[in-house]
Amino acid sequence: MRPSKARNILDIAREVAKRSPCSRRKYGAVLVSVDGVILSTGYNGSVRGAYNCGEDLGCLKDLYGEPHYTSYNYCPGVHAEQNAIINAAREGIRISGSDLYLNSSEDGKCQRPCVMCRRIMTNSGIRKCCYINEQGTIIEEEVSSWVELENKWMEEKRSGSRRT
Repeated sequence: MRPSKARNILDIAREVAKRSPCSRRKYGAVLVSVDGVILSTGYNGSVRGAYNCGEDLGCLKDLYGEPHYTSYNYCPGVHAEQNAIINAAREGIRISGSDLYLNSSEDGKCQRPCVMCRRIMTNSGIRKCCYINEQGTIIEEEVSSWVELENKWMEEKRSGSRRT
């Protein structure tokens, strides 16, 4: 049976993720035009030319005892979504209106992009984000809906702050 377009591109993102040198998480992202043309790919890892944390050196987050999925104080990684956007920019590829597909090297180990990646994707003009959640369901989110998430976060932080 022929896979859906989303499933096919998510499978490509899973393969891209396998290039990640990260010892904790391997993510791949694929930027696709509205008409289905792959514009750019990216995976998470250190900046170009630097040591690969997890391959060349041990994981700095492990060394400092930082928990998984939180804190980037000792993580030199650039996220897959960011690298896909950066790689497109390096080639002069226009990505406004495109869709981003995100997957891990293992289906079902993915989740909504982090706050910083959501901000970057929103400002880049990306239209939609697709990923596979822990239940194995393909999730498609309109990036424009993330503005409301951002506003709620800001309101929560504001109401929780101390005023003098």
